[in-house]
Amino acid sequence: MSDIDFIIGQYIQGKSTEEENHLLLEWLKESAENKKRLFSEKDIWDAFGYHADLKSYPTDSELEILKLKLKTETFASNSLFGRIFQIAAILIIAFGLGWATRYINFAKPHPVMEATIQEIVVPKGQVNQVFLADGTRIWINSQSKVIVPSIFASNERVIQLTGEAYFEVAKDPTRPFKVEVKGQRLEVLGTTFNIRAYPNHKEIQTTLSEGKIQLFTQNQQTILNPGEQSSYDPETQKLTVTLVNPSNFNSWKDGRFEFQNEDLVEVFKVVERWYDVEIKYNEKDFKGMHFSGVIKRNKDVNHFLNLLNHTIPIRFQNNFDKITITRQ
Repeated sequence: MSDIDFIIGQYIQGKSTEEENHLLLEWLKESAENKKRLFSEKDIWDAFGYHADLKSYPTDSELEILKLKLKTETFASNSLFGRIFQIAAILIIAFGLGWATRYINFAKPHPVMEATIQEIVVPKGQVNQVFLADGTRIWINSQSKVIVPSIFASNERVIQLTGEAYFEVAKDPTRPFKVEVKGQRLEVLGTTFNIRAYPNHKEIQTTLSEGKIQLFTQNQQTILNPGEQSSYDPETQKLTVTLVNPSNFNSWKDGRFEFQNEDLVEVFKVVERWYDVEIKYNEKDFKGMHFSGVIKRNKDVNHFLNLLNHTIPIRFQNNFDKITITRQ
């Protein structure tokens, strides 16, 4: 085993020294293939490390992890900072595949101005990031739609959602921020949360990271606190609240999906949206099965299929983005 093999192993496991980090940084500068190798090996470690030990899996974005791990005593020098920034830029490009960013400028309310409605539709295989002029930031996941007025009212900020989105809502005590989604309305002043409300999902999931949420359904009102997730069934009007790790439900905005004992049929739906593919399978063969692991946007769908095959013996055939999966 070469020295660089040992250093890569130490770095991936979080055991590398400052001197080893510096040597790794120099090695990464030598070629794009070196960078590709490091990130590929880290992907494999992350996926199986997460599967084996869900509680200790790092939930920070890999960009921040890499920047911190490569921080050395000479970090303050301009030349070294420039090199680290170059590596960070590569990561941004990698995780940026299929992403788009959009700014929506809302004018201040004015008596003679008339509000218009803007629809932001994100197709399968893409993710959109929207910045509102009030300071709110929204990540919109694949196959989702957000409806936003061009001018917010003077007493409230209201949008509509179909699909999934993650919100960082700017504080404005005079104008609560409201999200309306089939049979459910939530209201906040300033907080971060994720909503999953796809038409082909039975329940609406609202997961709170920071702040508080007032949740309104047809027959009740609920307060969510950080780390809580509500699941609401519009048909039965049943609402349940459980404690969860929010990062398992909002990590998609950082370029990965973290599944923790997730229903496999629901995982298939996520994979279809994320990679813009069609998966054909016999639901009876996979009913009641669960999947834990990490999939990443900068990997193709075969990465997920290979991970799944390590958990459940399967056969799969990929034919022009139409994938057939059968049990062995």
